[in-house]
Amino acid sequence: MVVISSTMSMEIAGKNFVVGASQERVWRLIGKVIFNALPGLENIEILDENSFRGILRLKLLGVQMSNRVRGEITDVLPPESFSVNLFLSGPGGLFTLSQRATFAMNEVDRNQTEITAKATVDSVGFLFQFMLIGQARRFAQSTFEAIEKRLKELA
Repeated sequence: MVVISSTMSMEIAGKNFVVGASQERVWRLIGKVIFNALPGLENIEILDENSFRGILRLKLLGVQMSNRVRGEITDVLPPESFSVNLFLSGPGGLFTLSQRATFAMNEVDRNQTEITAKATVDSVGFLFQFMLIGQARRFAQSTFEAIEKRLKELA
């Protein structure tokens, strides 16, 4: 199977927004907010302090599919930034997708924090490449919007 190599990462979504809270408060909230903001993620199992797995339900070509997802939190620099690597595997190994989301938090002033979120696709099976990238783009963008909304509610 041909895949996009990890050296050919493609940015698929991004979002910048400001939350009315200190950088430390945003740092304490963001991990929990992310889990609640992932659309279609079910049966989450925490494996250790940096890893989880679960089932991600999504529609592909109008068909609802249950996909295995594994996540790993990396590049943690409190309270400034971290990344989440997501590895998706379709039913029966039909397709795979490797996606990375990075979050950077910069204090604008004492009670204002700017968050920059970016999602990239690192590899995807060739057969479903165009369909999966579109789905991954929509998933990432809706997740970033849900994170923004929830952080602003909690700030």
